[in-house]
Amino acid sequence: MTDTDAGSTDDIVAETVELLKSFELTEYEAKCFVALARIGQGTAKEASEVADVPQARVYDCMETLQDRGLVDVQQSKPRQYRGSDSDDALDTIERRVDRKLERLQELLPQLREGERGDGGGEIWVTDGSDEVAERMATLVEATDDEVMLAVAAPDLLTDDLLEALAAATDAGVDVTVGSPDENIRERVTEHAAAATVVETWTWWETVPIRNGAVSSVLMTDGEALLVSADAPTELPSVRTHRAVWTDSGEAPLVGMMRPLLANAIRGEIEGTAAL
Repeated sequence: MTDTDAGSTDDIVAETVELLKSFELTEYEAKCFVALARIGQGTAKEASEVADVPQARVYDCMETLQDRGLVDVQQSKPRQYRGSDSDDALDTIERRVDRKLERLQELLPQLREGERGDGGGEIWVTDGSDEVAERMATLVEATDDEVMLAVAAPDLLTDDLLEALAAATDAGVDVTVGSPDENIRERVTEHAAAATVVETWTWWETVPIRNGAVSSVLMTDGEALLVSADAPTELPSVRTHRAVWTDSGEAPLVGMMRPLLANAIRGEIEGTAAL
């Protein structure tokens, strides 16, 4: 084995140990299990040498791994230990994780003692181009009936957002997208052919948009709303986006923006042919 091969094996062992630790194995338990995966089966002494774990600790680790269903023990002299094969081990770990997730699903709803007052609908703030685009995609994915989107910043039209728009149209959601940017309109049409796509300049004078201008307005099902704007960063000539959004139709902002957005993009349909 070359030095390069040895280094590669060490890296694989180290990464595997770290991953196993994330599933509640101690470092010694993870190292013992990896050692058995490498040698197939062996004694505590052999596992100790391969795993670089004190032999006195190997016995405890093997007992715990046996309880978890990850190791078989042969009552011979000396005892022989054999790790579960990869598929069985992964199935065992997956079942333990699933049981804990199911229990969390039962417990988490019980933690909420009641609604904290309506407050008229909460408004949230999201910073960063990727974060704003991700929030937009999430809102679209949760839509049942209608999506209205006006967007002028190409970097907000991510693959995830385009996929969400396409999936919405496939599910029968009424999707209307308006933009002053021809390239944006073409990309939406290409990915979501069933969407209505129109040209609109309601919030914009030029493309690319000016610094500080509105970069997108999204409304879903007449209730959830996101409005983003171009924003500066601490880096010279680097811009990003900041958005305010709500998923509550009770927020006053929703009532204010609904007719404006509808007029901005749906009002264009009669006078502008969809691409």
